[in-house]
Amino acid sequence: AVRVRLVVYLVLVQALVHIGAPTAPSDLAAIKDFYHSTNGSRWREGFTWQTGIEGNLDPCDNIDYYKGLACDKAGGDPDRQVTQVWLSAMHLEGPLPPNFGDMTKVTSIYLTSNNLTGAIPETMCNMTGLLEIELSHNQLTGTIPNCISKLQSLQKWDTRNNMLTGTIPVAFGVLSELQSLFLSSNQLSGTIPAALFDAKRIEILFLSYNQLEGTVPRIFSRYKIKETPSMQGLSWMDIRSNKLQGTYPDILALLAAV
Repeated sequence: AVRVRLVVYLVLVQALVHIGAPTAPSDLAAIKDFYHSTNGSRWREGFTWQTGIEGNLDPCDNIDYYKGLACDKAGGDPDRQVTQVWLSAMHLEGPLPPNFGDMTKVTSIYLTSNNLTGAIPETMCNMTGLLEIELSHNQLTGTIPNCISKLQSLQKWDTRNNMLTGTIPVAFGVLSELQSLFLSSNQLSGTIPAALFDAKRIEILFLSYNQLEGTVPRIFSRYKIKETPSMQGLSWMDIRSNKLQGTYPDILALLAAV
C-alpha cells in the first residue's frame, strides 16, 4: 500500500510539473536560438545561462539561471512570456536569430556594446508592446525594417554606432509615442524624411555621422523647444557630419542656446 501511494504521489508531482508548462513554446525556442546564435557559451558571465540551457531548465521558472531576462505572470503559471532582454556588454557575438521577435510580449531590449552582426530581424516588428530598443555599439548591417510602423508603443529606438544602410524609414513618423530616435554613426543615405515631424512626442533626434543628402526639411522649423520637463518639444537634434546642403532651420540655433 505504501509503495502504491508513493507511485501515485510521484505521478501527480510529474503531472503538476508538466501542467506548469512555464515558458510559452515560441518564447522558449527564441531564447534557445538566441543563445546559440550569439555564441552563448562565450558570453561574459554567461555560465549560468550555459547551465540553464544545457540542463534544459525552463527560463521563466528558473530565472536566476537566465541573467537579463524577465517574464510575465507568476512562477508556475502556464505559457509565461519574456518581457525583458537586458544583456548589454556581455560579449554577444553573431546575428539575432530570425525568430527573435517571436517573444511578442517583450517591452524592453538592451543589447548595447556587444558584437552583434547581421540584419535586424523583421520579426521584431511583432513585438507590438515594445517600449525601448537599444542595439547601439554593435556591428549590425542591412536596413531598418519598414514594418516598425507596428511598434505603436515605442518610446526609444537606439541603433547608434552600427553599420546600417539604406534610408531612414518614414514609418518612424507614425510612432505617436516615440520620444528618442538615435540613428547616428551608421551608413544611412537618402534624405531626412519630413515625416519625422509627425512623431509629435519626439524630444531627441540624432542623425549625425551618416551619408544623408539634400536639405533639412523646412517643416523642422516648426519644432517647439522643450524648455521645461513638463512640456513637449525638442531638446536635442544632431544632424552634423552628413552631406546636407542649404541652410539649417533656426531651430538648431535655438537648441544650442537652451
